[in-house]
Order: sequence, then C-alpha cells, then structure tokens
Amino acid sequence: HEESVFSRGWAYYAGGTAVFALAAGLSVAGMRGGMTRMTRPITLSNAMLYTADSGKANLILSNPFCILRTIGSAGSVKYRKYFTPEELPQRFTPVHQPADSAAVDLTGRNVMIFIMESMSAEHSAFLHPELYADLPEKGFTPFLDSLMRNGLTFKRMYANGSRSIQAMPSVLGSIPSFRTPFVLMPQSLGESRQLPAMLADKGYATAFFCGSERGSMGFGAYARSAGVERLVSREDYEAKHGTGDFDGYWGIWDEEFLQFTGEELTAMPEPFFAALFTLSSHHPFVVPEKYAATLPEGYTRIHKGVAYDDRAFRLFFQRFGGEEWFRRTIFVFVADHVSSEKFAEETRSYPGNMHIIGFIYTPDGALRGEVGEITQQLDIMPTLLGLTGNREPYFAFGRDVLNEPQRPRWSVSYDGRFRALTGEGAIVLDDSDMNVQKCPATPAADSLAQNFRALVQQYYTHIEKKNYTAND
Repeated sequence: HEESVFSRGWAYYAGGTAVFALAAGLSVAGMRGGMTRMTRPITLSNAMLYTADSGKANLILSNPFCILRTIGSAGSVKYRKYFTPEELPQRFTPVHQPADSAAVDLTGRNVMIFIMESMSAEHSAFLHPELYADLPEKGFTPFLDSLMRNGLTFKRMYANGSRSIQAMPSVLGSIPSFRTPFVLMPQSLGESRQLPAMLADKGYATAFFCGSERGSMGFGAYARSAGVERLVSREDYEAKHGTGDFDGYWGIWDEEFLQFTGEELTAMPEPFFAALFTLSSHHPFVVPEKYAATLPEGYTRIHKGVAYDDRAFRLFFQRFGGEEWFRRTIFVFVADHVSSEKFAEETRSYPGNMHIIGFIYTPDGALRGEVGEITQQLDIMPTLLGLTGNREPYFAFGRDVLNEPQRPRWSVSYDGRFRALTGEGAIVLDDSDMNVQKCPATPAADSLAQNFRALVQQYYTHIEKKNYTAND
C-alpha cells in the first residue's frame, strides 16, 4: 500500500526543515561573503584581494558568478555621444600633461590620506562659523579646525558621491561614480594607473588601513586594484593587541586603530603612501563607554561620534608628532560623504548635502592657505601628484588645484541626474537625453555645460574600453 506522507513522523519533517533553513542561511552567507553587518554581497572586484593584477583577477572568478554579477550591466554603458572622437578631448580630457615645474615641490615626501566616515563640513565651526554663532557648543572638530587653520584648506570641498564605496575611486583614482558605483561595475577591473600604483613605481611602500575585517565593504579589494601592496585590517590589529577593542558593530575603535596605524607607519620604509578609512562616526552612533559622559552631546546623533574621532586624531598627532617620518609626511583629510544626520537646513538638499571636510596639512607649514573655489574628491589625486613631483602623463577626472588653472573648477555627481556644481551655479543634465535642465544662462555657463557633457561621455567611453590610463 502507498505510504502516507505523514507516516515518517514529526522528527523527519522537523529535521528536513532545519536542514533546509541551514542551507538557505549558508547560501545567503556565501552570496554576501559573510553574515556580519560589515560585509556586503561580494562582487567581481573582491578577486583583487588575492592578486594585484586585474588580468589575473579574471582567472580567479567563476563563470556562473560572473554571469550572475553582470546580468543587466551592459545597460550601464549606454550613453549619448555628443561629440566625435576628435572633438571630445578638446571639450574635456581625463589625460593630464603635468607642468614642467610645480607651484609647490614636496618631492619624496610620504603621503597619508585619512578618508573620514561621514565628516560633513557642517560639523566644523571653522568651515561653518555662522551655524554655531548663537549656540553653546561651537562645532565638534576643534582639533581638525586647528589643522585647517595651519594647512591648505578647501573651504568648498564636495563629495562626488553619497556612499563610502564611491569615495574610494574618487580619492585614490580620481574616478567618479555616476549611475552605478564604479567599484560595483564589472568594467572597474580594467587597466588603471591610480595614485598608489604611480607612487609605488616611484619607490613608495604602499598600505591601506581599515579597522574592519579584511575584505569588508570592498574597501581592501578596491585598494588592491588601485595599486596598494599591503592591506592592514582588524585581524592584524587583534593579532598584536588582542580582541578587546572591537566596537561591537564595524571594527576596531578609531582611537586604538589610529594608534596602531602610527606604530605600523613608524616601521614602514620611506617614502610611503598610506590611506586609512575611519569607522567610528557611523550608525549606530556609539562611542566608547569611557568617553560617554565627557564628549559633547551635540545637536544630532552623530556629533558625539564626530567629537570622538576628532579626539582620536588629536591623540595620534600627540603621540607621533615627534617622529622623523611624521615631519616628512603630507597629511590629507577628506570625508567619504556627508552624514545621514543633518543639522543645518542647507545640508538637507543639493549642494549642501555634498559639502564635506577636506584639507591638506604639512607639519612644517610648507602648504598653507585657503582655497575658496569649488573643489572635489576627484582633485586630491592630481593635486598630490603635482606636489610629489610627478612628471608622467596620467588619467584623472579631477584637476591639480595648485597647477591646472585651465581645467574646470567644479564638483560632479549623480543622483538620478548628472550634476556639476560651479562657482556660478549648478549645471544639471537630464539622464536620458543629456539636455540641460538647469543652468545660469551665460555663454560661459553654456560652454561649461558642453564640457560637462564631454566629461560624462569620456567616462562611459573609458568604461566601455575598460581602460583608465593616459595611453589608451
């Protein structure tokens, strides 16, 4: 007789359900690359964790994975071709020919870039004194403000994106993200010559520091693709200092991880290039228990975390300021994007929602002053190449702020429409037909709009070619 489906008993079905749930959970974990909040679904660029050669990365990837990750990606390369190949570079070119002599020559110095989580310009009383004029707490970055007063400060520095993963290529490679974050596009594994790779070829040791798990958020994989040789992460910290400094959410507390970074830099051969991504000034906006009562409460949930990070930088400078390497280092401070927590009304909409902290500090005062014109994350790589004596042509969508006055002074981004913020106002291009939706009606603005169309066309042309070098 036929066996009833219920005759096997509840244990059989309970066991089957448990196995099914476990298999589903493991499948999700496999697709994400882990189950912690620090991981995200792995993408093609994660292969760069295992090789420094983007050509070899393709050998690591499996065909089914590549097919799944690239379904629909062909659509991301659709773009309007406004200019012929001959006209295009006359309107805008990402290929830079460096000047014979630089305005400031800091050749051979170390370079340290701090990419600071959610450091909106509005956190700083130096950048926004009017916000705090009638308030008891005068900003939340007193130490960074003191560095800005003694460094080269970009008063109007804007992010090129609103996500952390968009900041990495903007800062390290002068490559923007438009419809899709550049890092998440399969074409991002193409040939490139980004800042770390160019400095490595000049004899720099290179490292990327982040207190989260190795491979977390795709930061390390992108740093590798940009030419960084050594990745330093939570695992490296805990191997030397134990497991007691994990913040419970993202990684090692910034204060302790910055101290560890200084120890590692002290041991690195010079000259070196290093970049560090901070973690603590982020949701869920917690600070170490020992500081909970002493840090200012602030006016938004993030302000206490911002004050914590400002203090962490102060302690880093106090401890390592006397080191020989420290005096020979160009320090760059730049936010990844504006915080999700907004204080000033103007920060809630464009362009205030892209205005970030950005400045360069040299301990010996070699670089000082204020840059009042509009700058962007994309300008960091070209400016650093100018400062460190680069003489080879290079690929970058930004400009060397100190040596390229002829290039457009704007900040480009995408939020459903292509935007370029200029000193005269914003140029806004419709996504579908690239028509100008908003622009001050002057001949100069019309010319800038044409240049902006050319920038977008250049971007997608190079995406299509998978080539981000000066000789394409």
